[in-house]
Amino acid sequence: MRLTSLALVLLAAAAGAAEYRIKPGDDPQAVMNAAAPGDKLTFLPGLHQHGLTKHRAILYVDKSVEIEMMAGATLKLADNVCRKEGVGEITTDQDSDKKIDDLEIGGTYDMMKGKVDGSELFGSTVYTIIVTGGKNGAPDTIAWGDGKLFDTPHKGIPITGDWQELSHGVKIRFANKTGHGARSLWFVSYDAPEAYGIRIGHGRQAETISGVRITGKGTIDLNASHNDLPSGLVKNINACVLIHGRVRNVLVEGITMTDTMRAVMMYGEHSGKFLPGGKVGPGESFDAENITVQFTRTLNPNGSGTLLGHPSFRGQLRNVRCNYNYFETKLTAIEPNFNLDGYEVIGNHIKSDGEAIHCWRHSKNGVIADNLRLGDVTFRKVVSVNAPAGWEVPMPPVMKNNRNALGDRAQGPQTSLEPKPFGRRLLVSDYVGNKVAIVAADGRVEWSTPAEKPQDSWLLPNGNVLFSHVHGAKEVKPDQSVAWEYVADGKTEIQGCQPLADGRVLVVECGPGRLLEIGRDGKIAKEIKVPLTSTIKTHEQMRGCRKTADGRYLVSAKGDRAVLELSTEGRLLRKLPVNGDVHDVRELANGNWLVALGEGDGVVEYDKSGQVVWNIGRDEVTDNHLYLASSVERLSNGNTIVMNWLGHGHLGATAQIFEVDAHKKLVRQFTDHRQFTSINHIQMLE
Repeated sequence: MRLTSLALVLLAAAAGAAEYRIKPGDDPQAVMNAAAPGDKLTFLPGLHQHGLTKHRAILYVDKSVEIEMMAGATLKLADNVCRKEGVGEITTDQDSDKKIDDLEIGGTYDMMKGKVDGSELFGSTVYTIIVTGGKNGAPDTIAWGDGKLFDTPHKGIPITGDWQELSHGVKIRFANKTGHGARSLWFVSYDAPEAYGIRIGHGRQAETISGVRITGKGTIDLNASHNDLPSGLVKNINACVLIHGRVRNVLVEGITMTDTMRAVMMYGEHSGKFLPGGKVGPGESFDAENITVQFTRTLNPNGSGTLLGHPSFRGQLRNVRCNYNYFETKLTAIEPNFNLDGYEVIGNHIKSDGEAIHCWRHSKNGVIADNLRLGDVTFRKVVSVNAPAGWEVPMPPVMKNNRNALGDRAQGPQTSLEPKPFGRRLLVSDYVGNKVAIVAADGRVEWSTPAEKPQDSWLLPNGNVLFSHVHGAKEVKPDQSVAWEYVADGKTEIQGCQPLADGRVLVVECGPGRLLEIGRDGKIAKEIKVPLTSTIKTHEQMRGCRKTADGRYLVSAKGDRAVLELSTEGRLLRKLPVNGDVHDVRELANGNWLVALGEGDGVVEYDKSGQVVWNIGRDEVTDNHLYLASSVERLSNGNTIVMNWLGHGHLGATAQIFEVDAHKKLVRQFTDHRQFTSINHIQMLE
């Protein structure tokens, strides 16, 4: 077939470039193959419906061209091109905590299994497999399920080292019976293969693809409604536009993207072996850079928006702009993600049932400003900044004037602050940063260890560090080996701990609402049932609780907005209602209680009758707005140390720790948003 039967070729005399005007029914990939660098491809109005060609794209781009989608032109994936397959895919490299990654899958998957609904499933079958235990040489045990994510009704199953039946014909096998880290996690997806509308680069192309422009008022429709989809947990998922590998100087402007898993994705590629926590072994990096997405529309009521960087590819992505776009999505609209360096997210209007803007895993040098969240009657924040356990957290971006339109509330910090060391040695828990660290007086990190959502942390006389994390408590030696550990039931949350004089560890267990004293053998030696309101959700029940020298228990009843005093047997002695979601309580030498009131009234000292005798309001310390008082400590000189937790949309906003005297005058403060994200507990070490 001659090219002129596919498209009308117009020569642009001045530039020496050709314009290919593609009519409905023409083969756009054939036109692309014939085009030269600098040429223009124009999609004329009408429906351009096609299957997939090179690299699973309707149109694969490997040269510098301009693609114009005229108003009324729709590039659409044909019906039933992507169908569910019986080959499973294991997702492992997202999980940074695995000690052994030795799962394999077998059997023959039953293709007749019905679709499962869920935010990351997209009709696929996804098995969740979690290591739940294994001690004293006994085989590790797993829990698993094939319904909603993390729903694992089949529990306590020993690993045999041989093939083990799950369901629907699927089998799994572990090469090792023991040695897996507690709560090691795998997902196994049975789904459809990926598809792309326009794809620039296949990831490891040797030559750089530069100068591609995708513009106009037309539409790219991935037709997810009439095709099976990948699960949201596999490496490759669908997108209207994919920019992958050694690509630079790309513009995506004006077009509409719809009925897809994601609108735009962009990321580099790396040939090295993937290592825990986002690291990578020796190899070649295929980096993408200088990419702009602006004035586009994403109308995607069942999927996501734009992804900037990907943890399953791990090349670098630099100098990206995602500005002045409109989003309607079910899931996250804009996601600055992995290995992203230098980005702008400015002036976007976002209507999303999920996150509006989610900075997720390591990114740096970002500006997020003037974004407006629409139609959200729950007044959620516009920007979230965090990372999974074991991954490096994002550098807090500069943020300004990000608002929820209905709430009209300014979101997030206005600028990132320069580091200010505290001048005293500290042990800190970084809840969002997922680590516990010892910080020198000059701000240097002397030692750190990964910890998933840590709360209390304590340097013990033997030099080990004891800390609580969301799944238990752990004592770690300076060489990172584990000296002692308590692993909680998977349905609970651990929100605090305290070393006791008799060698036991007090653990704050939310869910059942208990205080537990755990012996050195890892077993429960004593249980105190806390009288909490039964309707309060697990995460909201309690925070830091303390056992006094005479055996009483002081409980930060967060959800009940009260401090509880219990006898050594657990009998309620006193309940002090407070104006805030209590995060910490300390009994002073005079018997008064010093209480950190979370997002309530700051820090308050109450006498034995419950009267306020001293306090720090949320705006009483110069240049240190108190967003969430998460922990408090009274020093021997009468000064008070306050932890200012900066989650809930305030990362980078102000100092993370400050010290004031009895007159509330600022003595010193600690700020380091590059190394720490949201400090919620410290122990003074000198």
